[in-house]
Amino acid sequence: MIDVKRKEDIIGKLDGLDVKSMQLIQKILDSKMKPQGSLGALEKIAVKMAGIYGYPLERVEKRCHIVASADNGIVAEGISSCPREYTTIVSEAMLNKVACIGLFCERLGIDFNLVDIGMKESISRDYSNLYNKNIKKGTNNFYKEPAMSRKECLSAIHEGMNMIKEKAQGITVFSNGEMGIGNTTTSSAVLYSLTKKDIDKIVGRGGGLSDIGLSKKKSIIKKSCERYNTFEMSPIDILAHVGGLDIAYMVGLYLGSVKYRKLMLVDGFISAVAFLSAYRIEPKVKDFSLFTHMSEEPGMQVILDEIGESALFNLNMRLGEGTGAVLAYPLIDCALDIVNGMKTIEEVYEMFK
Repeated sequence: MIDVKRKEDIIGKLDGLDVKSMQLIQKILDSKMKPQGSLGALEKIAVKMAGIYGYPLERVEKRCHIVASADNGIVAEGISSCPREYTTIVSEAMLNKVACIGLFCERLGIDFNLVDIGMKESISRDYSNLYNKNIKKGTNNFYKEPAMSRKECLSAIHEGMNMIKEKAQGITVFSNGEMGIGNTTTSSAVLYSLTKKDIDKIVGRGGGLSDIGLSKKKSIIKKSCERYNTFEMSPIDILAHVGGLDIAYMVGLYLGSVKYRKLMLVDGFISAVAFLSAYRIEPKVKDFSLFTHMSEEPGMQVILDEIGESALFNLNMRLGEGTGAVLAYPLIDCALDIVNGMKTIEEVYEMFK
């Protein structure tokens, strides 16, 4: 963990979960006409929501998805199966609802927002839900030099926190995703630095690398982390050396969700690496986050083991963008319906006996 003084400089003092409301909701759940605990993860969601929002639990009317887009200099080493220009092209496709996350958000009634936090080539057209917060026109190639300065990394984190502050009005649940060619390499390097686990269990094929490409990717990550000795660094310095601006921005989203008391849905591997980085800065992040789906990237299991969590579902997905996270919104709605609509044994007897 980073020292308290520095942490408070970034995020300030924080309150934890509302324990009394959690106990009350658990008591309400136990009184419903069902075996206690029989709705499993849905009951845990309701209790977590009570801890964040208090009692009574109201319907979630406003939900917000945020995608962070940024380019990564490490692609110069040939570690990606996709060309760099995909970052900008796919990001604009999202805004036009012809990429998967745009379609999902429209289907589920979710407010979609895309943030250019570090794209090399900006989107030239104007969109009401496009935020130009570009810190740097793509990070440096971390195999040759640190990806960014500490100041640039902190700027991206603060932008993420400010986004939550800006959109925190009303009862809102947030989810996050990312777009950036090469970011499974940056996220794998960050995870390797944070845990120093077996690199074969951390690094995956990303967008579909060959065996040779995968071997090269592992070698570049291992050599870079050892050369900088990122294993002895704070999470912020790790991000600055081998991370990406999209990851740093998502760290800010997680920290902001704690500061402004909002539930944040964790997507797949890259989103989860940002979560772990934020968690190492502020452990309360875990109380305000919910892991949604099990990414196909091998490092996802390393993260879940590291913090003792599990994902809600496994759909064999590895697209990113937050496509897994947004699928959890209906589960949240159902969890709240259990609390507010399901009857107790006594009430059911009175209605039908």
